[in-house]
Amino acid sequence: MNIYKQIFKVIKKYDTIVIARHIGADPDALGSQFALKEIILKTFPNKKVYAVGNPASRFKFFGNNEKIDNIDTTKGLLIVLDTPDIKRIDGVSLNNFEYVIKIDHHPFIDKYGNIEYIDDNETEEYSIVGTNEADPFENKISNESPIAKAILGKKAGETLSVESPNGSYNVKIVSIK
Repeated sequence: MNIYKQIFKVIKKYDTIVIARHIGADPDALGSQFALKEIILKTFPNKKVYAVGNPASRFKFFGNNEKIDNIDTTKGLLIVLDTPDIKRIDGVSLNNFEYVIKIDHHPFIDKYGNIEYIDDNETEEYSIVGTNEADPFENKISNESPIAKAILGKKAGETLSVESPNGSYNVKIVSIK
């Protein structure tokens, strides 16, 4: 059975589904999280589906995250998006769920899902610009940002660790233009 069918079968099985993403939410994490929630609810209207994580005030337009403190998730499904390592999962503990699915596009760091779908061939293109020109919605990052500082002076093919206020993560440089 292919990975998509496996994931669909597991989603179909659970009535309570929590969708998490990484700390320091960015547009791709939030967009994926809220889109998946809507897709599941449209496909299975009777399921209880929650998007969790600390609020990202500058990206409020994506939607509001929910608190699940009073919800029993021990028989629930956790889907973690866009998060390669356990320490960066925002808003939940893996131990509180019966089953975990990891869907990601970053290079592998930690194994934590019962099913793990990792497509690290997915790339993102960024331009490094001056602080006044930075615009995350146009993939323009400030030359003073942690990722730009880590990338500057590196070569295509290198994988490096980037330290940020939200924890460290790995980046592979595919090409430089």
